[in-house]
Amino acid sequence: MKSIARDDNQVTLIYSSTTRTGERTYGHISAVKDKELQTIDIAKTPLTGTQWAELAEELNKPLKSLLSFEDISDDDELKTADYDENDYINIIKNRPELLAHPIIIHQDEVKQVTNPTQAQEFLGVDSAGLDKKMMYDEPTISSTTKKEHFIEKPENGEHN
Repeated sequence: MKSIARDDNQVTLIYSSTTRTGERTYGHISAVKDKELQTIDIAKTPLTGTQWAELAEELNKPLKSLLSFEDISDDDELKTADYDENDYINIIKNRPELLAHPIIIHQDEVKQVTNPTQAQEFLGVDSAGLDKKMMYDEPTISSTTKKEHFIEKPENGEHN
């Protein structure tokens, strides 16, 4: 049994709100409306050691690679020392800003996204169902698929 709940209609985002990538990924994933979103901001709600070990195993990566030490100063001991798995769990619990990339879980798939737009790609979101057109063609300004939420254009240029 997995220690982080999974459901066919649920997406779980594990991120740190202390990082720009984490915040932007949260913005992208929260735009997906056809799935229930569970977010775990590790800056506010730390994961257990078991959960981190499980995530690393499912990502097929060592725990160390879930962290990024690029933005810390060169004289910081964390940048040069080598630790064991338990040490890395404690580091990420105490320094959530070191999470290298947000992690998304959907059904049995787990992915660490390096770019916030990958969050939507991972879930199969494809530009709101718009057809690609040549630049001289008229743009689509009405709903073309289910579950889109277009704001209808008022008649005669009136504003509401």
